[in-house]
Amino acid sequence: MHQFTITDKIKSLDIQDITENLFHYSYDSKSLKALVKSNTSKEDISYISAYSSFKGEVYENIVYELLMQYALSQDEITRFVLKGPYQDKENLYIKSGLLIDRSSQIVYKSAYKDISEFDALFFTKDSLFFVEMSTSKKTSSLNKRLAKKYALLKMIFPTLNINALIVVTKGSVGLKNFPPYATIWLTNDLEDDELIEKIIFAKKVKNDIQTLKSPRNNKFVEACKVKYKKFQYFPTLEWILNKSREHQKFTVDLKFFSSPKLGLYFDIFTKLYIGYTTTAEFLELYKEFDLKVKSDRIIVTIEKVNQTQLDIVYYAKETNGKLKRVRLEEDKISIKDKELDGFTNAEVRFFMKVLEEKHHLTVENIRHISNNISLIK
Repeated sequence: MHQFTITDKIKSLDIQDITENLFHYSYDSKSLKALVKSNTSKEDISYISAYSSFKGEVYENIVYELLMQYALSQDEITRFVLKGPYQDKENLYIKSGLLIDRSSQIVYKSAYKDISEFDALFFTKDSLFFVEMSTSKKTSSLNKRLAKKYALLKMIFPTLNINALIVVTKGSVGLKNFPPYATIWLTNDLEDDELIEKIIFAKKVKNDIQTLKSPRNNKFVEACKVKYKKFQYFPTLEWILNKSREHQKFTVDLKFFSSPKLGLYFDIFTKLYIGYTTTAEFLELYKEFDLKVKSDRIIVTIEKVNQTQLDIVYYAKETNGKLKRVRLEEDKISIKDKELDGFTNAEVRFFMKVLEEKHHLTVENIRHISNNISLIK
Protein backbone atom coordinates (compact mmCIF):
# COMPACT_ATOMS: atom_id res chain seq x y z
CA MET A 1 0.00 0.00 0.00
CA HIS A 2 1.30 3.45 -0.90
CA GLN A 3 1.73 5.50 2.27
CA PHE A 4 0.53 9.05 1.73
CA THR A 5 2.24 11.54 4.04
CA ILE A 6 0.58 14.57 5.55
CA THR A 7 1.95 17.94 4.42
CA ASP A 8 2.74 20.88 6.70
CA LYS A 9 -0.08 22.81 5.07
CA ILE A 10 -2.67 20.18 6.02
CA LYS A 11 -1.10 19.61 9.45
CA SER A 12 -1.39 23.30 10.31
CA LEU A 13 -4.83 23.72 8.63
CA ASP A 14 -3.40 26.54 6.50
CA ILE A 15 -6.48 28.00 4.80
CA GLN A 16 -5.11 31.31 3.49
CA ASP A 17 -5.90 30.50 -0.14
CA ILE A 18 -9.17 28.57 0.43
CA THR A 19 -11.00 30.68 3.05
CA GLU A 20 -13.57 32.04 0.57
CA ASN A 21 -14.36 28.53 -0.69
CA LEU A 22 -15.54 27.49 2.78
CA PHE A 23 -18.54 29.84 2.48
CA HIS A 24 -19.80 27.87 -0.55
CA TYR A 25 -20.53 24.73 1.49
CA SER A 26 -23.92 23.99 3.03
CA TYR A 27 -23.96 23.98 6.85
CA ASP A 28 -26.52 23.00 9.45
CA SER A 29 -26.36 26.22 11.48
CA LYS A 30 -30.03 26.75 12.41
CA SER A 31 -29.89 25.58 16.05
CA LEU A 32 -26.52 27.22 16.74
CA LYS A 33 -27.67 30.52 15.21
CA ALA A 34 -30.75 30.49 17.46
CA LEU A 35 -28.59 29.87 20.55
CA VAL A 36 -26.25 32.76 19.65
CA LYS A 37 -29.16 35.13 18.96
CA SER A 38 -30.79 34.27 22.30
CA ASN A 39 -27.49 35.06 24.10
CA THR A 40 -27.16 31.50 25.41
CA SER A 41 -24.08 31.17 27.60
CA LYS A 42 -21.08 29.60 25.88
CA GLU A 43 -20.76 27.44 28.99
CA ASP A 44 -24.25 25.99 28.44
CA ILE A 45 -24.18 22.31 27.44
CA SER A 46 -26.57 22.90 24.51
CA TYR A 47 -24.27 25.63 23.13
CA ILE A 48 -21.11 23.55 23.61
CA SER A 49 -22.72 20.58 21.82
CA ALA A 50 -24.08 22.63 18.88
CA TYR A 51 -20.83 24.60 18.48
CA SER A 52 -18.70 21.44 18.58
CA SER A 53 -20.87 19.79 15.93
CA PHE A 54 -20.72 22.88 13.69
CA LYS A 55 -16.96 23.17 14.11
CA GLY A 56 -16.72 19.53 12.97
CA GLU A 57 -18.54 20.46 9.73
CA VAL A 58 -16.16 23.35 9.06
CA TYR A 59 -13.14 21.14 9.85
CA GLU A 60 -14.35 18.50 7.38
CA ASN A 61 -14.70 21.09 4.60
CA ILE A 62 -11.25 22.57 5.35
CA VAL A 63 -9.63 19.14 5.13
CA TYR A 64 -11.58 18.32 1.95
CA GLU A 65 -10.37 21.55 0.31
CA LEU A 66 -6.77 20.84 1.34
CA LEU A 67 -7.10 17.25 0.06
CA MET A 68 -8.17 18.55 -3.35
CA GLN A 69 -4.92 20.52 -3.54
CA TYR A 70 -3.00 17.51 -2.22
CA ALA A 71 -4.48 15.30 -4.96
CA LEU A 72 -3.10 17.65 -7.61
CA SER A 73 0.39 17.38 -6.13
CA GLN A 74 0.44 13.57 -5.87
CA ASP A 75 1.10 11.68 -9.11
CA GLU A 76 -0.10 8.42 -7.53
CA ILE A 77 -3.63 9.82 -7.11
CA THR A 78 -5.48 9.14 -10.35
CA ARG A 79 -9.04 10.24 -9.45
CA PHE A 80 -10.61 12.35 -6.73
CA VAL A 81 -14.41 12.41 -6.22
CA LEU A 82 -16.05 15.85 -6.12
CA LYS A 83 -18.67 16.84 -3.54
CA GLY A 84 -20.21 19.94 -1.99
CA PRO A 85 -20.15 23.06 -4.19
CA TYR A 86 -17.98 21.37 -6.84
CA GLN A 87 -20.37 18.72 -8.19
CA ASP A 88 -23.21 19.37 -10.59
CA LYS A 89 -26.04 17.29 -9.10
CA GLU A 90 -26.55 15.14 -12.19
CA ASN A 91 -27.59 12.25 -9.97
CA LEU A 92 -30.26 13.96 -7.85
CA TYR A 93 -33.03 11.51 -8.73
CA ILE A 94 -31.05 8.27 -8.83
CA LYS A 95 -32.35 6.02 -6.04
CA SER A 96 -29.43 3.59 -5.69
CA GLY A 97 -25.66 3.59 -6.10
CA LEU A 98 -22.67 5.83 -5.47
CA LEU A 99 -23.92 9.41 -5.66
CA ILE A 100 -24.24 12.82 -4.04
CA ASP A 101 -27.12 13.21 -1.57
CA ARG A 102 -29.29 16.25 -0.82
CA SER A 103 -26.70 17.63 1.60
CA SER A 104 -24.00 17.36 -1.10
CA GLN A 105 -22.18 14.46 0.58
CA ILE A 106 -20.76 11.34 -1.12
CA VAL A 107 -23.03 8.41 -0.24
CA TYR A 108 -23.90 4.90 -1.34
CA LYS A 109 -27.67 4.56 -1.45
CA SER A 110 -30.09 1.68 -1.83
CA ALA A 111 -33.78 2.36 -2.49
CA TYR A 112 -33.26 6.04 -1.54
CA LYS A 113 -31.70 5.13 1.83
CA ASP A 114 -28.06 5.89 2.71
CA ILE A 115 -26.04 2.76 3.41
CA SER A 116 -22.78 4.66 3.96
CA GLU A 117 -21.41 8.19 3.72
CA PHE A 118 -17.81 9.06 2.84
CA ASP A 119 -16.09 12.34 3.74
CA ALA A 120 -13.88 11.95 0.64
CA LEU A 121 -12.87 9.25 -1.86
CA PHE A 122 -9.79 9.04 -4.08
CA PHE A 123 -8.14 6.40 -6.23
CA THR A 124 -4.65 5.27 -7.14
CA LYS A 125 -3.78 2.76 -9.88
CA ASP A 126 -4.69 -0.27 -7.74
CA SER A 127 -6.35 1.15 -4.61
CA LEU A 128 -9.26 3.16 -3.27
CA PHE A 129 -8.91 5.39 -0.22
CA PHE A 130 -11.95 6.47 1.76
CA VAL A 131 -11.41 9.40 4.09
CA GLU A 132 -12.92 9.91 7.53
CA MET A 133 -12.41 13.18 9.43
CA SER A 134 -13.28 14.05 13.01
CA THR A 135 -12.59 16.74 15.61
CA SER A 136 -13.58 14.45 18.50
CA LYS A 137 -10.63 13.33 20.63
CA LYS A 138 -12.36 9.98 21.22
CA THR A 139 -12.03 7.78 18.14
CA SER A 140 -13.83 4.56 19.17
CA SER A 141 -17.15 5.35 17.40
CA LEU A 142 -15.25 6.49 14.29
CA ASN A 143 -13.30 3.22 14.35
CA LYS A 144 -16.52 1.16 14.62
CA ARG A 145 -17.95 2.84 11.50
CA LEU A 146 -14.96 1.81 9.38
CA ALA A 147 -15.84 -1.91 9.11
CA LYS A 148 -19.15 -1.29 7.31
CA LYS A 149 -17.61 1.25 4.91
CA TYR A 150 -14.64 -1.00 4.18
CA ALA A 151 -16.90 -4.03 3.53
CA LEU A 152 -19.23 -2.09 1.23
CA LEU A 153 -16.35 -0.67 -0.83
CA LYS A 154 -14.79 -4.15 -1.04
CA MET A 155 -18.06 -5.37 -2.56
CA ILE A 156 -18.43 -2.62 -5.16
CA PHE A 157 -14.71 -2.36 -6.02
CA PRO A 158 -13.66 -6.05 -5.76
CA THR A 159 -10.45 -5.65 -7.78
CA LEU A 160 -9.06 -2.73 -5.74
CA ASN A 161 -7.23 -2.62 -2.42
CA ILE A 162 -9.41 -0.70 0.03
CA ASN A 163 -7.69 1.68 2.46
CA ALA A 164 -8.82 4.32 4.91
CA LEU A 165 -7.27 7.73 5.54
CA ILE A 166 -8.22 8.96 9.02
CA VAL A 167 -7.76 12.69 9.63
CA VAL A 168 -8.10 13.69 13.30
CA THR A 169 -6.69 16.34 15.59
CA LYS A 170 -3.61 16.12 17.84
CA GLY A 171 -4.37 14.62 21.22
CA SER A 172 -6.91 12.11 19.85
CA VAL A 173 -6.93 8.80 21.76
CA GLY A 174 -7.29 5.19 20.64
CA LEU A 175 -5.19 5.62 17.49
CA LYS A 176 -3.47 2.25 17.96
CA ASN A 177 -6.84 0.48 17.71
CA PHE A 178 -7.41 1.32 14.05
CA PRO A 179 -7.18 -1.57 11.53
CA PRO A 180 -4.04 -2.15 9.42
CA TYR A 181 -5.66 -0.68 6.30
CA ALA A 182 -5.94 2.75 7.97
CA THR A 183 -3.41 5.58 7.69
CA ILE A 184 -3.68 8.22 10.44
CA TRP A 185 -3.03 11.93 9.86
CA LEU A 186 -2.93 14.33 12.81
CA THR A 187 -3.70 18.03 12.32
CA ASN A 188 -3.77 21.02 14.64
CA ASP A 189 -7.06 21.87 16.32
CA LEU A 190 -9.37 24.23 14.47
CA GLU A 191 -9.25 27.31 16.70
CA ASP A 192 -10.28 30.09 14.33
CA ASP A 193 -13.44 31.15 16.21
CA GLU A 194 -13.73 34.33 14.14
CA LEU A 195 -13.98 32.32 10.90
CA ILE A 196 -16.47 29.88 12.45
CA GLU A 197 -18.70 32.76 13.61
CA LYS A 198 -18.63 34.34 10.13
CA ILE A 199 -19.70 31.02 8.59
CA ILE A 200 -22.52 30.61 11.15
CA PHE A 201 -24.09 33.89 10.04
CA ALA A 202 -23.19 33.72 6.34
CA LYS A 203 -26.00 33.59 3.80
CA LYS A 204 -27.30 30.03 3.46
CA VAL A 205 -26.04 28.25 0.35
CA LYS A 206 -28.41 26.31 -1.90
CA ASN A 207 -27.50 22.63 -2.15
CA ASP A 208 -28.81 22.09 -5.64
CA ILE A 209 -26.47 24.34 -7.59
CA GLN A 210 -22.78 24.13 -8.43
CA THR A 211 -21.10 27.28 -7.12
CA LEU A 212 -17.40 26.43 -7.44
CA LYS A 213 -15.38 25.03 -10.31
CA SER A 214 -12.77 22.42 -9.53
CA PRO A 215 -9.31 22.95 -11.05
CA ARG A 216 -9.20 21.86 -14.71
CA ASN A 217 -7.74 18.41 -14.26
CA ASN A 218 -8.87 14.93 -15.30
CA LYS A 219 -8.35 13.68 -11.75
CA PHE A 220 -11.55 15.33 -10.55
CA VAL A 221 -14.65 13.22 -11.22
CA GLU A 222 -18.37 13.26 -10.39
CA ALA A 223 -19.53 10.45 -8.07
CA CYS A 224 -22.06 9.23 -10.65
CA LYS A 225 -19.29 8.86 -13.28
CA VAL A 226 -17.29 6.35 -11.19
CA LYS A 227 -17.62 2.76 -12.46
CA TYR A 228 -18.25 0.08 -9.84
CA LYS A 229 -19.98 -3.26 -9.34
CA LYS A 230 -23.60 -2.75 -8.32
CA PHE A 231 -24.49 -3.89 -4.82
CA GLN A 232 -28.15 -4.90 -4.51
CA TYR A 233 -29.19 -4.51 -0.89
CA PHE A 234 -32.47 -6.39 -0.55
CA PRO A 235 -31.87 -9.10 -3.19
CA THR A 236 -28.57 -9.90 -1.41
CA LEU A 237 -30.35 -10.33 1.94
CA GLU A 238 -32.90 -12.63 0.31
CA TRP A 239 -30.15 -14.65 -1.39
CA ILE A 240 -28.41 -15.12 2.00
CA LEU A 241 -31.69 -16.31 3.59
CA ASN A 242 -32.33 -18.90 0.87
CA LYS A 243 -28.72 -20.05 0.60
CA SER A 244 -28.50 -20.60 4.37
CA ARG A 245 -31.55 -22.88 4.23
CA GLU A 246 -30.31 -25.21 1.46
CA HIS A 247 -28.39 -27.73 3.61
CA GLN A 248 -29.88 -31.22 3.35
CA LYS A 249 -29.20 -32.17 6.98
CA PHE A 250 -29.36 -28.90 8.97
CA THR A 251 -32.25 -26.43 8.95
CA VAL A 252 -29.79 -23.52 8.86
CA ASP A 253 -26.31 -24.07 7.46
CA LEU A 254 -24.09 -22.29 9.98
CA LYS A 255 -20.89 -23.15 8.09
CA PHE A 256 -22.26 -21.09 5.17
CA PHE A 257 -21.87 -17.96 7.34
CA SER A 258 -18.15 -18.62 7.88
CA SER A 259 -16.83 -17.55 4.47
CA PRO A 260 -14.87 -14.26 4.14
CA LYS A 261 -17.62 -12.92 1.85
CA LEU A 262 -20.27 -13.51 4.53
CA GLY A 263 -17.97 -11.75 7.00
CA LEU A 264 -18.21 -8.68 4.77
CA TYR A 265 -22.00 -9.05 4.66
CA PHE A 266 -22.16 -9.09 8.47
CA ASP A 267 -20.20 -5.81 8.47
CA ILE A 268 -22.55 -4.23 5.92
CA PHE A 269 -25.91 -5.46 7.23
CA THR A 270 -25.04 -6.18 10.92
CA LYS A 271 -27.77 -8.85 10.94
CA LEU A 272 -28.60 -11.62 8.47
CA TYR A 273 -32.12 -13.06 8.31
CA ILE A 274 -32.58 -16.83 8.68
CA GLY A 275 -36.35 -17.33 9.10
CA TYR A 276 -39.27 -16.78 11.46
CA THR A 277 -41.03 -18.40 14.40
CA THR A 278 -44.57 -18.06 15.80
CA THR A 279 -45.73 -16.27 18.96
CA ALA A 280 -46.69 -19.58 20.63
CA GLU A 281 -43.22 -21.01 19.98
CA PHE A 282 -41.50 -17.82 21.06
CA LEU A 283 -43.32 -18.03 24.41
CA GLU A 284 -41.38 -21.25 25.05
CA LEU A 285 -38.18 -19.23 24.74
CA TYR A 286 -39.45 -16.14 26.58
CA LYS A 287 -42.46 -16.81 28.84
CA GLU A 288 -43.14 -13.12 29.65
CA PHE A 289 -43.46 -12.13 25.97
CA ASP A 290 -46.75 -10.21 25.66
CA LEU A 291 -46.50 -8.17 22.44
CA LYS A 292 -49.33 -8.39 19.91
CA VAL A 293 -47.46 -9.40 16.78
CA LYS A 294 -48.53 -8.78 13.18
CA SER A 295 -49.28 -11.92 11.12
CA ASP A 296 -48.03 -14.14 14.00
CA ARG A 297 -44.43 -14.01 12.76
CA ILE A 298 -41.38 -13.14 14.82
CA ILE A 299 -38.39 -12.77 12.54
CA VAL A 300 -35.15 -14.55 13.48
CA THR A 301 -31.71 -13.15 12.63
CA ILE A 302 -28.07 -13.85 13.34
CA GLU A 303 -26.68 -10.48 14.39
CA LYS A 304 -23.19 -9.10 14.89
CA VAL A 305 -23.92 -7.62 18.33
CA ASN A 306 -20.38 -6.25 18.74
CA GLN A 307 -17.04 -6.39 16.92
CA THR A 308 -16.42 -10.02 17.89
CA GLN A 309 -19.74 -11.63 18.92
CA LEU A 310 -22.67 -13.10 16.99
CA ASP A 311 -26.04 -13.89 18.61
CA ILE A 312 -29.62 -14.72 17.69
CA VAL A 313 -31.75 -11.56 17.72
CA TYR A 314 -35.51 -11.41 17.08
CA TYR A 315 -37.63 -8.71 15.44
CA ALA A 316 -41.31 -8.42 16.31
CA LYS A 317 -43.58 -6.15 14.26
CA GLU A 318 -46.48 -5.14 16.50
CA THR A 319 -50.05 -4.65 15.30
CA ASN A 320 -49.66 -0.93 16.13
CA GLY A 321 -46.82 -0.67 13.59
CA LYS A 322 -43.93 -0.44 16.07
CA LEU A 323 -40.91 -2.69 15.62
CA LYS A 324 -39.19 -4.26 18.62
CA ARG A 325 -35.69 -5.77 18.71
CA VAL A 326 -35.57 -8.63 21.22
CA ARG A 327 -32.38 -10.28 22.44
CA LEU A 328 -32.52 -13.14 24.94
CA GLU A 329 -29.34 -13.39 26.97
CA GLU A 330 -28.76 -15.78 29.85
CA ASP A 331 -28.84 -13.10 32.52
CA LYS A 332 -31.09 -10.46 30.90
CA ILE A 333 -33.71 -9.73 28.26
CA SER A 334 -33.16 -6.71 25.99
CA ILE A 335 -36.17 -5.16 24.19
CA LYS A 336 -35.64 -1.99 22.17
CA ASP A 337 -37.72 0.11 19.77
CA LYS A 338 -36.40 0.50 16.23
CA GLU A 339 -36.75 3.73 14.24
CA LEU A 340 -39.81 3.75 11.99
CA ASP A 341 -37.87 5.17 9.05
CA GLY A 342 -34.68 3.16 9.65
CA PHE A 343 -33.16 0.36 7.59
CA THR A 344 -34.26 -2.40 9.97
CA ASN A 345 -37.92 -1.44 9.55
CA ALA A 346 -37.50 -1.49 5.77
CA GLU A 347 -35.80 -4.91 5.96
CA VAL A 348 -38.55 -6.37 8.17
CA ARG A 349 -41.27 -5.07 5.82
CA PHE A 350 -39.40 -6.73 2.96
CA PHE A 351 -39.07 -10.07 4.77
CA MET A 352 -42.70 -10.07 5.86
CA LYS A 353 -43.48 -10.39 2.14
CA VAL A 354 -40.63 -12.78 1.31
CA LEU A 355 -40.81 -15.36 4.12
CA GLU A 356 -42.64 -18.60 3.30
CA GLU A 357 -43.64 -21.70 5.26
CA LYS A 358 -40.30 -23.31 4.33
CA HIS A 359 -38.50 -20.58 6.31
CA HIS A 360 -40.26 -21.49 9.58
CA LEU A 361 -37.97 -22.29 12.54
CA THR A 362 -39.11 -24.43 15.48
CA VAL A 363 -37.95 -23.93 19.07
CA GLU A 364 -35.71 -26.96 18.62
CA ASN A 365 -34.17 -25.41 15.48
CA ILE A 366 -33.50 -22.13 17.28
CA ARG A 367 -31.92 -23.82 20.31
CA HIS A 368 -29.68 -25.87 18.03
CA ILE A 369 -28.53 -22.70 16.21
CA SER A 370 -27.96 -20.91 19.52
CA ASN A 371 -25.87 -23.79 20.90
CA ASN A 372 -23.75 -24.01 17.75
CA ILE A 373 -23.42 -20.37 16.72
CA SER A 374 -19.72 -20.52 17.62
CA LEU A 375 -19.24 -22.65 14.46
CA ILE A 376 -19.39 -19.38 12.55
CA LYS A 377 -15.78 -18.24 12.41
